Amino acid sequence: MNMSRRIVMAVGLSMVLVTPQSFAAQESGKVSVVDSGKILQQLPETKQAEATLQATAAPFQKELDRMNQDYQKAIAAYRQQAGSLTKPARDLREKEIGAKGQAIEKYQLEKFGRGGLYEKKQQELLIPIRQKVLAAVESVAQSEGVALVLDKNAAIYVKPENDLTFKVLNQLNIK
Repeated sequence: MNMSRRIVMAVGLSMVLVTPQSFAAQESGKVSVVDSGKILQQLPETKQAEATLQATAAPFQKELDRMNQDYQKAIAAYRQQAGSLTKPARDLREKEIGAKGQAIEKYQLEKFGRGGLYEKKQQELLIPIRQKVLAAVESVAQSEGVALVLDKNAAIYVKPENDLTFKVLNQLNIK
């Protein structure tokens, strides 16, 4: 039992020590990075999309602000009158205030929540831009003989010559 345990440990240790060297010897291609945030930020289409998104969100936000003010006024009025109201009248006012709060939550989810109108518009505008950037990255990677391209934000260290960001910007005709 003790001898078999030693054999298993020896085999395991040798695999740990030998495996990294075999992977290094089999290097199948270059790895590079791009700063996708920088690329997206410099695209004119991104700036247009952001302006469109702000224009889309402005009326939603204005209505949400109006609803919140109405809700706050209703709460303040209730607090002032709560002492002079009968129990059924207080219950009715509390129910009305609760309904206003729920309406605010529902509106916020419909407009700004997951799957809401704002998110749908954002996807509609940004997906084509991301596809354009991806096509440029693929084109540069193929011409440079790069097998794997990572986002620069995911890397801990990158040699400057392995950063394809400026080549992708040139591919997209961005100076």
